Amino acid sequence: MVSRIAPIENYWTEFDLGAEDLEFIYNLLLDREVPLTTHEMALALVGDRLHRKTEEVAGPAEPSLTGYLPSMSFEPGQKLAFPALGNQVGEVIGTRAGGNPDLGSFDVIRVQFAGAAQPREFAARLNGHLLNAPLAPADPPEKAATPETVLERYGAQIEAGLVDRLSRAPDIVRIAGRWFPKALLADVNVGHLNIAEAVLDVAAGGPLPPEELLKHVGLPSDMDPLLAEFSLDYAMQEDERFDEVGPAGKVLWYLRRLEPPEVHFMPPRLEVTPHSADRSRLTPPLLALERELDDEHSPLEPPAAPPEAVTLALLFPHWRVGTLPLSWRLRPLFPTAYEAPRIRFMLVDGHSGEKFPGWVVREQRYVHGLEDWYRRYDVLAGGLIRVRPGEVPGEVVVEAADRRRRNDWIRTVAIDGDGRIGFTMLKQPIGVSYDDLMIVGLADRQALDEAWLRGADRRMPIEKLVAHVFRELARLNPQSAVHAQSLYSGVNVIQRLPPAPIFTELVSRAYFVHVGDLYWRFDETAWSSA
Repeated sequence: MVSRIAPIENYWTEFDLGAEDLEFIYNLLLDREVPLTTHEMALALVGDRLHRKTEEVAGPAEPSLTGYLPSMSFEPGQKLAFPALGNQVGEVIGTRAGGNPDLGSFDVIRVQFAGAAQPREFAARLNGHLLNAPLAPADPPEKAATPETVLERYGAQIEAGLVDRLSRAPDIVRIAGRWFPKALLADVNVGHLNIAEAVLDVAAGGPLPPEELLKHVGLPSDMDPLLAEFSLDYAMQEDERFDEVGPAGKVLWYLRRLEPPEVHFMPPRLEVTPHSADRSRLTPPLLALERELDDEHSPLEPPAAPPEAVTLALLFPHWRVGTLPLSWRLRPLFPTAYEAPRIRFMLVDGHSGEKFPGWVVREQRYVHGLEDWYRRYDVLAGGLIRVRPGEVPGEVVVEAADRRRRNDWIRTVAIDGDGRIGFTMLKQPIGVSYDDLMIVGLADRQALDEAWLRGADRRMPIEKLVAHVFRELARLNPQSAVHAQSLYSGVNVIQRLPPAPIFTELVSRAYFVHVGDLYWRFDETAWSSA
């Protein structure tokens, strides 16, 4: 249906589903008899709205309906047609005196439009207003609105409103971006689900799409395939044995008991220690460094355009547990989902072409599955990793920068006689290029893990922790100066912290003395008197 007038902007930006719209959506789903996407429903709903607007433009259905002009007077309960709003019909629900002395005496009426969340206000008894003059002719047909052109401009707001309203409807369910009334789903019983579990068991847990499971489950063969898939998906979603792990728009099922524990329970080394940060005290260079570090827990704005590839220096906690951060720069490179908290996908070794499974853990902001790959290429914390999209949608390529094996003197974790975690310089085997400011070697994993698990250092207050790591790092160079980035890297060996709380310590404690660029020195005298 084509509207005979161009839509008024506020009509779509203030879009809100009314009872008539919900009834239309229910009837649409009943008529189509298959699940529909949000976009498909939005397209049909906008078409229905435009049809109603066109009927309103054709003329008021009630002979007594008055057209709104600012010069006229109106009473509560009176229905008005608004020519400047495409002849939308609204009911006057209240009046009050106007309060602008420059306009003289006038009234303000409150008008409720069908489908609008809030009433709107208009002037009355006001002469000299532009709207008292006749309106210009309506746009010619070639400029008329269609559902497609409306969604092209306002689709994001309309679809967001549709999702919000339908998500609160108890009798409509959504799976992988499609919606359908719960009461019309096919009956999927426990026997069907037991068969699905057995099929997934044979497939080592999955992932398998619903169409593959339907070959074995045994739903009626004359059922619409889309409805059969949706019904099975809903039943499996409600059963705790199964986990939906597909990317947006694609349903893939996995047996929850065969998933890696790390995708259900965050590794302790990635758990952020809660600390506040006074960001107003951070200097522009420190804020720029924070953005460059792109920590997944920093409150950063996403890039204007998704990057084609990202090279990052691996932070110690992620290296230790075999993960990548799901930071603002990296996030667009990995698959996402409408609802699934975990997404299984394929990582591709950029050097050998070998593929191996990875997991996006959306809520906890990390990607699991790289521990063996790090070991294969002698990647250390601080090593440079390049991440880019694969040739197949949903695959992600990981590459180690400059695979040249050598032994270098680098900062290395050391455990003293009291079991405290510190740093020293040791010659370590390295298989990739690295960031000098981020590199951290580890000579004895077991000793570090035992010291870390005892918890004395990782429970240290932040002011003592930052000072301890700073002093340890300062001992490793002749100038006794420490770069803010090296401090961030070193602190994260002991506690998982984003940059801002660490940088706040640098600028707020008297014993940290700024010596230029992003370097500081430690004032032992000020520390003693602190």
